[in-house]
Amino acid sequence: MRIGILDIDTKKEKNGRGLHEKFPNIACGKIYGYHKMNGDEVFHPWNGQKVDRLYISTIFSWSRKLIERSLPHWETLADEILIGGSGWDAYPGNVTKLPPEIELVDPNWSYELYGIDYGIGFTVRGCHVGCGFCMVWRKEGLKEYRVSPIEKLINPKSNHIVLLNNNSFADVGFFEDVEEIRERKLTVNWNQANDITILTPKHAEAIASVDFRNFNRTEKTLHFAFDQMIKTKIIEKDENSPTYNSLKYIPADMMKVHELPDNKIKVSFDMMKVVPEKMRMLAEYGIRKRKLTFYTLIGYDTTMEEDLERFALLQQYDCNVYAMMFRDLTGKIGVDGRGKPQSAHVKPFRDWVNGKAFRNVPFKEFDRYRKAQQEADQMTIFDIEQAI
Repeated sequence: MRIGILDIDTKKEKNGRGLHEKFPNIACGKIYGYHKMNGDEVFHPWNGQKVDRLYISTIFSWSRKLIERSLPHWETLADEILIGGSGWDAYPGNVTKLPPEIELVDPNWSYELYGIDYGIGFTVRGCHVGCGFCMVWRKEGLKEYRVSPIEKLINPKSNHIVLLNNNSFADVGFFEDVEEIRERKLTVNWNQANDITILTPKHAEAIASVDFRNFNRTEKTLHFAFDQMIKTKIIEKDENSPTYNSLKYIPADMMKVHELPDNKIKVSFDMMKVVPEKMRMLAEYGIRKRKLTFYTLIGYDTTMEEDLERFALLQQYDCNVYAMMFRDLTGKIGVDGRGKPQSAHVKPFRDWVNGKAFRNVPFKEFDRYRKAQQEADQMTIFDIEQAI
């Protein structure tokens, strides 16, 4: 059987330490391994060869239109086409998953396919938070669950491991993972934007006990999310739950708690207060604030003033900030969480933060912001004139 694998998002680029600057597509690696074990001829990257089956995978929703435009041509080259991935799924009705026989394929096949020298994958899936802008809980569920031990993800070529867990600290097995990482003398990159509200002294002590690193293992880095001014979660009152127990370590004036049916509570966190509190906790265990990177969502439900306020707070503590523009789950650009046009400041703000222009110029004097605001003002005048 001739098999083609088209990985839309991963590019083959040299970065001085391995073949791929971007993450490998783990699903494609498992598909590759499954068909190689079955003796099939596999083409990756697929470059238009005639195949019996073509797998197409995309992580990002903005790739969907490219796939739709190209599909008629690809259908002439493959007898069967299977498309999946987070960027293709239509939530909540159409969520693609690998069949069990492929899902269980050893991750070493991914390492072979992409020629990488580090381990990468998930020990935990799911996320209990249920953020309105996020697809994780829609795809994996509103509860964290174990899917793999650390041992299974280790790449024989190195002692570095990249964990893609969406909410590592909420999992009861987090401390077991840390113990194994420490015993095996691994360096670890907790890559995703972890929920800082869950951190307790026990978490901080555990994190400080291992060699945590960035993706390229060049420096010590921890990643957290600071997506909204008020973060709201539904939490089950379970004494065995790390999330419920973490509330003991947040002062009462930093959150509001409302009782709900079915032994649950609704908790709203004032993140402008919680984030500094948790940073102080980490500092008590020797984790410096400049080693923290915050993924900061913009264009969803915050104003320009709130975006500037969050950025100023993180700058005050000498943290790293990465601004992420909101896109809805269909990949639509330029709309906020209500489906309305985003504020004119959003894209310039991303450029100002991520391009480090903040070092040289205040945001309101940033040329891209002034131009965007001028264009927005002109559109407003045009709309008024049209309405008269």
